[in-house]
Amino acid sequence: MIVLLLLSTIATAGVALAILFLAHGRLDDDRGGARAELVRYFGMAAIAALLCGSMNVLEAAGGGTAAAAGGNATNVMAAGLVWAGARRLNHRRSVGAVGIAAVGVFLLGLTFLVPLEDATLLKIAGLVVFAVLGALECARRPLGALRGSRLLTWTLSGYAVYMASRLVVVAVSGVAVLTQPGMLSAEATALVSAAAIALVLAGAVRVGRQLDDRPSPGTRAHDRGALRREAARLIAAHGCARVTLVHLPEIDLIRTAHSGARGREVLRAAAGAIDEALPEVVAGLPSRDTVFAVTPAETVEDDLESEVRRAFAQRMPLLDYDDVPDLSFEHSMVRTVDGLSALMKSRRSRPHTDAAGEA
Repeated sequence: MIVLLLLSTIATAGVALAILFLAHGRLDDDRGGARAELVRYFGMAAIAALLCGSMNVLEAAGGGTAAAAGGNATNVMAAGLVWAGARRLNHRRSVGAVGIAAVGVFLLGLTFLVPLEDATLLKIAGLVVFAVLGALECARRPLGALRGSRLLTWTLSGYAVYMASRLVVVAVSGVAVLTQPGMLSAEATALVSAAAIALVLAGAVRVGRQLDDRPSPGTRAHDRGALRREAARLIAAHGCARVTLVHLPEIDLIRTAHSGARGREVLRAAAGAIDEALPEVVAGLPSRDTVFAVTPAETVEDDLESEVRRAFAQRMPLLDYDDVPDLSFEHSMVRTVDGLSALMKSRRSRPHTDAAGEA
């Protein structure tokens, strides 16, 4: 019986994950905006719920402490990610998935060090804390002003009350009550969890319909979208477009000597230099280390490089930077927007090379 109920939880979490991504409805690499943040965090929560249900099934089948530890960790992570996502949507200091994962890892390890009953109680306490925090965050504006936020608030509040009642009953009657048939048993908890997942999904979808689906200016996703649109326009008009990649060989030294924020300033200055020197060119920073510029195919490479270097040098005093970092350039021709997307993707996770080619 318990296995069937846990499978219902897994199925509910799987449906929630699928609906969240289908409701977002965009797979482009310029995906961003508040709706994408909701899908990202609530989607990770659904994945954690899937893993939790799977670990619980494994535990019921005799998986032992390892399965219980995995179930405890992912259960708390699912609730924590909902809270973190709500904070993100409220534009508050982000907790981030890494911080929530750290809590999960802590509980994972703790399960091996204390009796299993104590680890279960700690998990329930963690669920109460994250559910309460999530309910309060969903009630806070601006998220609290959106349709669907009230459903999220009441669902998380009800879940927190149910889990807190389990702790109260354990304090009065002992931990054995959690293994006995009744409203607080593992079977009942599986049903409550499945219902909570379904209601959180319904609230998230309602909230998501009211959120902006466009990346904010200054973000990498926004820059990728602008570059893709300009490339599509030039390719439609001329059959191809020139893509210039501008690198700062010293960027790692700048980050080490100053800070990551300082490195972003210098890279943004390079993008601004392109905009200033060549107003008809669309430039952006779609990756961590490389500035992209999409220009007409007939652009003269030497003229572009000299104009950008001049404008970049003029911007350095404005940043209170004594030196003028060197710039290096790569030039490629693309005949499809997918070719540009592949070029941007290749620069997100590896250092640039000196080769230029055609995509």
